[in-house]
Amino acid sequence: MADPMDMCLTDILDRGEKINLPAIMIHHITRIANMSKDHDMGYAFLLTSVFEQSEITLQKRVSLQNTDEIGGSTLIGCGF
Repeated sequence: MADPMDMCLTDILDRGEKINLPAIMIHHITRIANMSKDHDMGYAFLLTSVFEQSEITLQKRVSLQNTDEIGGSTLIGCGF
C-alpha cells in the first residue's frame, strides 16, 4: 500500500519533474538509523558498491535475497 510520500513522488515523476533522489535516500536512511527498533539499512546493496569503490572496509556482508514473498523473518525484522 502506498503512503502519502510514495503517492507524492509518483505524482512528481508522472509530471516529469526532477527529484533529488540522493536527498530522499539520505533522509530515509537517517529516519531508519534513528528508530528504536532494529531495521536493515536502506539501500544496502547500492551503498555497498559505493563503499567498495571508495575502498571503505565493511565489517559484515549479507548476501542478496531475491524473493517475492514476505516471510516471518521479514516481519520480525520490521518489528512485527
